[in-house]
Amino acid sequence: MPLSAELAPKGVTCNVISEGFISGTNFFGGRLSDERHQALVDETHNKRPGTVDDIAQTVSFLASPGARHITGQTIHVNGGAFTTR
Repeated sequence: MPLSAELAPKGVTCNVISEGFISGTNFFGGRLSDERHQALVDETHNKRPGTVDDIAQTVSFLASPGARHITGQTIHVNGGAFTTR
């Protein structure tokens, strides 16, 4: 049984945030070339890297009452670099 199906009756939502390139983190261990950085930005529809605040705001929304009917989902926060159907 999916975790969301098990916990949703108890009022707990279970979602995943799948982030794209987020600047200002140590994910690449300081080894990201300028060319690779630009290539990752160019993949986005909004032509900017993601920020830690973008992820924090998504988490804040998912934890809010406005998201109480969202569960069992993967939320893609990547500026449109990878879209889903």
